[in-house]
Amino acid sequence: MSTSMPRLLDAHSFAPLSPPASAARTVFDNGVEAEISVITDRHCVMRDDRELLAASLRALRDASNVPKGRVVVSVNNGTVVLDGRTSYYYERAAAECAVRFLDGVRSVENHILVEPPALAHDVRVCIADALLRTAVDEATQIAVQAVGGTVILQGIVSSSAERDVAERAARTVDGVRTVIDNLIVST
Repeated sequence: MSTSMPRLLDAHSFAPLSPPASAARTVFDNGVEAEISVITDRHCVMRDDRELLAASLRALRDASNVPKGRVVVSVNNGTVVLDGRTSYYYERAAAECAVRFLDGVRSVENHILVEPPALAHDVRVCIADALLRTAVDEATQIAVQAVGGTVILQGIVSSSAERDVAERAARTVDGVRTVIDNLIVST
């Protein structure tokens, strides 16, 4: 007994993404009136790279989930190339989505790096853990400020070894690119 497998691909067929058809009503010589639809495929629309670059810049500017000034766009023969850095993956995806469906876009290369922001709380916890592992309890005297990928450490520690431990701990937190060590060693 043979059982046929259902053809899932045929179960749901979706129309390809394309702009809506433009319809024109025409009356022929024999009196027949017809509506003629012209369907264009956005990949077939030829657009100058400069025009496509301008449209891409407008689309990125207007996209609410794309951080302003952090994404760089270039165009080469209909291929839109995105570069830059964002704090979250959804911002990276929003930038790609903003340009993918523009007329004339053949493909999108998304080279945007996602760098999560450093959170002061995460840095503080990491430093406290590192100092506790070294049997030092001065972690509460260290103030941590995190701005973007830069972390500023301020406070008083009792030795240069504790200072080094705090700085190394701050560097291990995701999103930290720079550590400014303003810790003072008390004597």
